[in-house]
Amino acid sequence: MSSAMLKQIRGIKFGLLSPDEIRKMSVMEIKTEDLYDRDGLPIKDGLMDRRLGTLEPGQRCQTCGLLWNQCPGHFGHLELAKPVYHIGHVKKIVEVLKAVCHNCHRLMIPEEKVVEYYARLERLEARRPEQIRMFVRKVVAEAAGSRTGEKALPNCPHCGVERRKIRLEKPVTIIEEKPEGDVKLYPDQVLMELTLIEDKRDIKLMGLDPEYARPEWMILTVLPVPPLVVRPSIILESGDRSEDDLTHKLVDIVRTNKKLNECVVNGSARIVIEHWWDLLQFHVATFFDNEIAGYPPTKHRSGRPLRTIAQRLKGKDGLFRGSLSGKRVDFSARTVISPDPSLTINEVGVPEHISKILTVPERVNQFNIDALREAVRRGPDDLFGANYIVR
Repeated sequence: MSSAMLKQIRGIKFGLLSPDEIRKMSVMEIKTEDLYDRDGLPIKDGLMDRRLGTLEPGQRCQTCGLLWNQCPGHFGHLELAKPVYHIGHVKKIVEVLKAVCHNCHRLMIPEEKVVEYYARLERLEARRPEQIRMFVRKVVAEAAGSRTGEKALPNCPHCGVERRKIRLEKPVTIIEEKPEGDVKLYPDQVLMELTLIEDKRDIKLMGLDPEYARPEWMILTVLPVPPLVVRPSIILESGDRSEDDLTHKLVDIVRTNKKLNECVVNGSARIVIEHWWDLLQFHVATFFDNEIAGYPPTKHRSGRPLRTIAQRLKGKDGLFRGSLSGKRVDFSARTVISPDPSLTINEVGVPEHISKILTVPERVNQFNIDALREAVRRGPDDLFGANYIVR
């Protein structure tokens, strides 16, 4: 008998991965963009390192020791030379920047309203998530001064500093409008501002969580690197290796990150650092989604766009609709639905041709043996006959 302690699952809570969590779930840090050495073996600390899993029969994973068809794969991580925005959270980041004072880092709502709204939010937490989402959206809109029918507070109700104007220029450029001209906010500046938001009530009223989804975690400082099982390489008839699209994109990310780090260490000019920083932002964004408005899609030499993470999940041929929802199984048929006045509400009409082909297995026992003998006697051409016998 196992001595493992049994626990009952009471619920599931979703959140954001913190940099520390990404490092903890990682088995290694990626340090080089090179994949293989001269002998064709995976390079240590590279993107094909065997600690991330193994793909070849007979080889064992260097992390768990299991064979290629048993190893689930293991994540690595890449320390980014500069923070970059997560493309999936850019709109939320802008919402938070608009709703929070840049001086005292409090939600731009009077304290008495914060108390009232937080008490209402706690009452809503026992209800449907949709109600919480609608309520949080209204609170953030009020704090940001974008709620229809209400005039925005010109100054912060907590410290009195004037409200600033923030706008998003797609895909990921955040601009602060000032009298002397527009100023681009870089991810390291925004990261610092989001880190200074400490009031737990404010964080929850923005739809985030002080423990599981802090606002600064929407900006990436560490990039999780997926295991080999997610991006397997294939051997062509010529004997050459062909790498997965995700691996190609990760090579671009590691190479650009390395170059950016060299520029920072060597004290290069700001314009040079910003060039490589913007390029790193582009590669990380298209690693998650290669169909972002405002960014050209990354392509192979043949001109075919890379299938990155979003393209593998969404759409008719994605993992959700194509693999999880749309499985093909035996003994099933499909048709266009149509009304039939001869059927009651709890009936389904099945064409005779289909009912002769589609069958269900039925085990023989003392209670049904006579009926099944009759079905065998009728044969497969009869509507109520048996198609075959499994001995």
